[in-house]
Amino acid sequence: MPRKKTPALKRVPKQRSKRRTSERSWLEKQSKEELIDFILGLTQEHPRISELLADRSNLKQGNISPIKEAIRRDIEALEPEWQDYDAFDADTDFAHIAERLTALHDAGYADDVVELGEALLELAPKCYEYSHYDDWGISSGIAECLDIMLTALTRSSFPRAEQLLWYIDAELKDEYAIFDNTEDFIKKRGYKKADWQVVSETLESRLQAQTVPQDNDTFSDNYKRENLSRWLQTALERSGRQTDIIDLLQQEAPITHCYDKLVSALLTAGRKQEAHDWIIEGFAKTIDKLPGIAWRLADQLIDIAKREKKHANIASVLALKFFYRPDTALYRELEKAAKCIRCWPAVRHALLAYLETGVRPDLQPKEKHKTSIPSSNWPLPPCNLPLPNSKRAANLFPNTDVLTNVAMYEKRPDDVLKWYHLERKNYLYHDTDDSVAEAVKSTHPDEALAIWKRVAEWEIARVKPAAYKVAAPYLKKIRALYRKQKRTDEWNTYLTALRRQHKAKRRLIEILDSL
Repeated sequence: MPRKKTPALKRVPKQRSKRRTSERSWLEKQSKEELIDFILGLTQEHPRISELLADRSNLKQGNISPIKEAIRRDIEALEPEWQDYDAFDADTDFAHIAERLTALHDAGYADDVVELGEALLELAPKCYEYSHYDDWGISSGIAECLDIMLTALTRSSFPRAEQLLWYIDAELKDEYAIFDNTEDFIKKRGYKKADWQVVSETLESRLQAQTVPQDNDTFSDNYKRENLSRWLQTALERSGRQTDIIDLLQQEAPITHCYDKLVSALLTAGRKQEAHDWIIEGFAKTIDKLPGIAWRLADQLIDIAKREKKHANIASVLALKFFYRPDTALYRELEKAAKCIRCWPAVRHALLAYLETGVRPDLQPKEKHKTSIPSSNWPLPPCNLPLPNSKRAANLFPNTDVLTNVAMYEKRPDDVLKWYHLERKNYLYHDTDDSVAEAVKSTHPDEALAIWKRVAEWEIARVKPAAYKVAAPYLKKIRALYRKQKRTDEWNTYLTALRRQHKAKRRLIEILDSL
């Protein structure tokens, strides 16, 4: 979140400094009456000066009610009654509030600044809904006010534990990332273990009082509970109750699905077997509805295997990930792991067969009304992760995209073209066209030329100068390959045909002339 620089840090330019000296000299020559008349005249022309004078006078007399009411009106004005977008100005509206909050704070009324801050935090974020074109100005304005509020909080009469709870409650209500850059409030304020102990006990009571979200509850319910649990973990850690953190995570994992955090905590505590067991349980509970969490757990299982140098276990989990969502990067990782245990040829054959048929090689064929069981022909050990329910349609196989990329990786040009042409039946234009042409240009130059010509001509057909520029690199590749094949005449013939066909496209002709 962008922050405005403190004016005190800015250097005053020489010219401005001289002008101020001149202005001061003029003011010093005026009489008291003349100065009063001059200032009153300014208040007529500039109402803001009148407000500042009134605020300063009231604060000096200890009469803070008028300035508090004025700040409340300014805060309420952040929410236009008729959502008048044009009337909202983030820079001036928030600057006005920040000035008055600072004046109130500097006069020693920190509690009142905190009180007003609660109203500001309730209404200010709504400005994002009214002013879609000035998010930076809103963020900057709120950040400036928030800095003042947090400074006031530390100087308020609130007990230190209450200060922490005020901050935590405000952060938990924050739906617009307003508090994202305020971590220093916790780090630099020097709150002690005793303060965090009070906070942890309060948050524990709140968590126990909350209704446990059910499977059909909204994401918001789970998210709120997870955030409350996150702050409780922080409070437990800072109060010296590290051992209670694991108990909390074990309690919350089945509710908020924070299995990966629990596993990390158990591994840090040296409780590897428990971590392994929670990975298995968490994966089973999340693979169908929350696959992102499940595969993070799988990655943790891989990390455990890497630390123990158990390459067979690494390959086993990688294979499961590959069957779930095949890609070339996983194929290469699997190759590296399987070569360490000298079973890559068998694994490779099984993976390629899977990409063609969609039949998983690690499972035996399923009999009617029976669940799949591990296959004895699969060269890798079972990874003990429950197998995800496969709902992949049969028409996704053969997986021509991955088969093409794997063939390019393994430098098998015939198979590259085989799978590429099969894939092109379903797509007019594909993002692997150029890579395929590069992969086969040495062994199948005519195929490479045909691909580059098709891509270049597709761009030219868009009839846009920008598209002509995109076509140029492909045309240069065509020229280079023709020359390498000593077929310059064919290049000249092709170039002449392009000129003749598109002679009316002046910008294209300029590009063709530059080749």
